[in-house]
Amino acid sequence: MDVDNRTISLNVIFSFALDPITDLILSYLSLVCKLILYTVLGVMGVCTNVINMAVFHRMGLSDGVTQNFFILSVSDFFIALITLSNSLIYLLMTRVYNGEGGSSEKNTQILNSSTIIAVTFPQNVSLITTVVIAVVRCCCVAMPLRVKYLVTASRQLAVILLFSASAAVVLLYAFTPIQVTFVHNPLTNSSLVVFINLKWLTYTLFTNICFYSGFFIVIVCVIILAISLYRSSHFRQKSTSAGSTSDDSQIKERRRETRVVLTVVFVSVVFIVCYLPTLVFSVLGEVVEEFTAFGVYRNSNSFILMVMGVALLVNINVNIFIYYFFNTRYRNVLTTMFGAKGSFK
Repeated sequence: MDVDNRTISLNVIFSFALDPITDLILSYLSLVCKLILYTVLGVMGVCTNVINMAVFHRMGLSDGVTQNFFILSVSDFFIALITLSNSLIYLLMTRVYNGEGGSSEKNTQILNSSTIIAVTFPQNVSLITTVVIAVVRCCCVAMPLRVKYLVTASRQLAVILLFSASAAVVLLYAFTPIQVTFVHNPLTNSSLVVFINLKWLTYTLFTNICFYSGFFIVIVCVIILAISLYRSSHFRQKSTSAGSTSDDSQIKERRRETRVVLTVVFVSVVFIVCYLPTLVFSVLGEVVEEFTAFGVYRNSNSFILMVMGVALLVNINVNIFIYYFFNTRYRNVLTTMFGAKGSFK
């Protein structure tokens, strides 16, 4: 249903001019981000994560490392797919139904906003899985003998499923009461879809706890793993200079462990860098009162949201290169599956 102009104060609407990003600039940025970057990165994300899933499945999921990277690939696949859908729906909304004002345009706006909500579910799974991968590898460094028997692949899977299911329940609790309404903007003479009755406090509190805790846990794990890599490299240099010899199997095992740690470190570092815009968005939302979807800085709010989307897509596209360069088994299986004939063997 439509609501009158009292839903949004006219003073707030006309104060949009205070935003450093004008409506015209935002419209061009939206075209570049959603119609070009989102589409290209979305297609790449879908393709690369299908490849990742196929390779990790071929490698076997009995190993905790392979299993967790497979789950990460699945969640990243759905992130890419939903974001790509958002881009295509945005194209339909702005180029086909733009200004129509009928039910088709309104339904498209609802669908477009729904994809933004839907992407939070696989995004939480991706966050939780990344945290589990980083924490498990830190535990392997700190107490390698215990981890082998205590942190099994099945237990890691149980942790990921438990926290992901809990996150889904909380999000459903926050999203279920949502109702759809449309707000008329007299400046553009258009209606904008708004979801009301969202349990905003629950959603904000939960997402902030998940994001901040996961973000800083990964940072701590990266620091610990980086120190471990430095010490391991320093120890190897001292051993080589001392002329010590080791069994070939021990050397191979150390190299394999180093490659696993490097893979986890690079995946985690890319995760940290690509989630920095989310951190900026969250901080600005807390310290700047008008940094909201309908506040004075609503264009800046929309712009950073788009940057967050691009960064998220970059994150899920980069992993395949990390796996290829630092995971020998992954590279060998990928080469075998996509050989000279370009087909599965």
